[in-house]
Amino acid sequence: MGIVVILLVLVFSIVLCVIEIPKMLQDRQYRELWTFSILLGLGTILAILKSLNVDIPNPSDFIAWVYSPVEGVMKGLLK
Repeated sequence: MGIVVILLVLVFSIVLCVIEIPKMLQDRQYRELWTFSILLGLGTILAILKSLNVDIPNPSDFIAWVYSPVEGVMKGLLK
């Protein structure tokens, strides 16, 4: 089942590229093309990893870890 999901994700990504990239090149939207490529690549990789049951960390956990030292200071200021 995992192979089928991976193939579907890749086919969907290829179809998106075939539809969108020529329009962007014709309109000379190079920055948008770079952004589209990066986001599509990241999304494709994450979807494939998720279909392979790889544990992907939650971004909000990283944000909580970064701001955890500030938590005590903020609690003290707000009391």
